[in-house]
Amino acid sequence: MKFEIHAETAARTLIVPVFTESLANMPSELEAIRTAKLLPYMGARHAVTWFYGANGSPDFLLMGLGDTAAFTVAVMRDAAGNAGRALYKDERSEAAVSFAALSGAGPLEESQPAFMEAWVEGSLLGTYVFDAYKSTRTERPEILVRFPVEQTAEHAEAIRLGRLRAESTMWARDLTNEPPNYLRPRDLAEQTARRFANTGVQMAVHEGEELERRGFAGLAAVGKGSLHPPVFLELQYCSDETKPLVALIGKGITFDTGGISLKRDHDISDMRMDMAGAAGVLGALDLIVRAGAAVNVVVLVPAAENSPSDRSMLPGEVIRYANGLTVQVGNTDSEGRLILADALLYAHRLGAEQVVDMATLTYSVVGALGKQIAGILGADGLVQALRQAGEPFGERVWQLPLHDEYEAYLSSDYADASNISSGDGGGAIMAALFLRKFVHPSLSWAHIDMNGPKDNAAPKGQLAAGATGWGTRLLAAYLMNGS
Repeated sequence: MKFEIHAETAARTLIVPVFTESLANMPSELEAIRTAKLLPYMGARHAVTWFYGANGSPDFLLMGLGDTAAFTVAVMRDAAGNAGRALYKDERSEAAVSFAALSGAGPLEESQPAFMEAWVEGSLLGTYVFDAYKSTRTERPEILVRFPVEQTAEHAEAIRLGRLRAESTMWARDLTNEPPNYLRPRDLAEQTARRFANTGVQMAVHEGEELERRGFAGLAAVGKGSLHPPVFLELQYCSDETKPLVALIGKGITFDTGGISLKRDHDISDMRMDMAGAAGVLGALDLIVRAGAAVNVVVLVPAAENSPSDRSMLPGEVIRYANGLTVQVGNTDSEGRLILADALLYAHRLGAEQVVDMATLTYSVVGALGKQIAGILGADGLVQALRQAGEPFGERVWQLPLHDEYEAYLSSDYADASNISSGDGGGAIMAALFLRKFVHPSLSWAHIDMNGPKDNAAPKGQLAAGATGWGTRLLAAYLMNGS
């Protein structure tokens, strides 16, 4: 899909986003729609309505935004995604987007670049497909989408940023959607190296005996059962040395069988997405680098395949971490926190002042918050800044408490701590309390459990079926807004 700016455009297809309130007050330049029979449901969020012109008149695609009181730019992205799919379904080759119907509901001139940016981003994300392994792919013609506005630097930048955000998010989706036999830990490292080749990113891949030398005991223990050995990715990017170093950590379990504590579900094929946290932090770095943002960031990805074998980590084993803390493995299916612990310790050794880890860590967070909201725990100020960074993109988080009294449930008879709780419930909180044991007191830390929104069942709005690339835009916005 291509996007252009043309002040004078006579399009065969005109896309018109509308609020519910707009239906009764269409502007004069949309005379053809003013005379049509407009019903209230046509302005509802996610509503898609075609009006086909007669005798050579243009066709109109009405896109509902809902009520103005509930509007955010994320709503515009959803409308764009719905519109993109409608254009492909109707086999359109070109269209223009008019925001004229919104002028009576807010300051259009101030919002127009933001609307354009959201439209580009939502269109690309909503029409994303992952068909790399289909022998017969549906060829989709390129659609040219025009914005009938004056050519300005601000409008051109809006199109550029919208495309950048979408492309980095789609790369994160690609990584997460990859089948497990094509994305072993080493494959993840190689794909990442290719992505950041010829950029300012300094990348190191720690593997083999080096994992032990660097004290990555958790990663070595989790990955030792697989024929495909674990790796630890370290990517540093500094375009502003005056800024404090921020560490982004992503869980990179490329497939999770549960290990010896084998999962009991009938279908565990979606466990290929247990590296969605890694994909999100890598996508965020990709967006930051491509946008040329002023940041000082290090991205850390411990990656392993959690498989059962005669070499696998056993329930009851004791792991000794680089900070001297010992952990008894109560359940090998609680492996994500074991590898994140290594990265948290390493972030402090690198001199980070802030650290955000993101992981598909527990299923209990889905029970608490559902599929559309991630759980977040940690330092209040950092948590609130991350919440605000994600809201404009529909990447929502809800703060859960780090309840100190629960920490007693992580005690062990044989080690300093256990990786699972002896109490009932509160699994997402327990996992965060475990991670906190590896966070240096000098660090400002937040933990994001994004197991719910990592994937989506069916196309809707800016989301396609499959991986969502969740967290890419949230984390990038946090850093780009001046963390």
